[in-house]
Amino acid sequence: MLSASSFSFDANLFGGSFGELALLLPNTDVDIVMFGQCAHNMAHRAHPPALAAQKYAYEYRAPEHCGSGSIRIQLYKMSPIWDPIDILSRKMIPDVLIGLNAGMSLFDTWHPVFATSRALSIPFALTEYTRMSLAEDLFNFECFVEEARRNGQLSELLGREKMQVLAKSLDHPPCSAINPFMRPGHKAPQTHHMPTAVNGFSCIITSRRVSK
Repeated sequence: MLSASSFSFDANLFGGSFGELALLLPNTDVDIVMFGQCAHNMAHRAHPPALAAQKYAYEYRAPEHCGSGSIRIQLYKMSPIWDPIDILSRKMIPDVLIGLNAGMSLFDTWHPVFATSRALSIPFALTEYTRMSLAEDLFNFECFVEEARRNGQLSELLGREKMQVLAKSLDHPPCSAINPFMRPGHKAPQTHHMPTAVNGFSCIITSRRVSK
């Protein structure tokens, strides 16, 4: 929704804290839907008057002299993951997808997220602990596409034309960089001694139009 004075969009996120967006994005209304096991569990266990039991766990509007930007955060109760079969059937297509410290190649639940974002040109960005993880993601993109082709329910939901867009999108590699907004301090390595940090590296997986 776009007007001369303000811009509103829906963002689907997977963990994180974004209260300052209302100040950083003047004349912008941001609705955030949080996905993840913790958010899902919290939404189901909470009872009124707990914030997690409300429709929006967090709401804020910046003062007028700061641009009157607003933010609302909702915890998704239906599923702990962003499942395109669930989301698309409910016609809840977001304006943007954001994943934090994703581990896209490590967790299979990310693969249909990649395929759906590329097929429908939903902007999708994520962060990773290491640059090595981003390189591994890039290496596996073709496998993610092949998985989507074999997923009859997902390919039927997306449609033949969008599946072709997904296949052609492999010609458009993602854009990655060191994240200047990473959490300060080093993260203790698990199985390697490569440079690593919380939200250390960012990557634009899908831009607005990947089909061109």
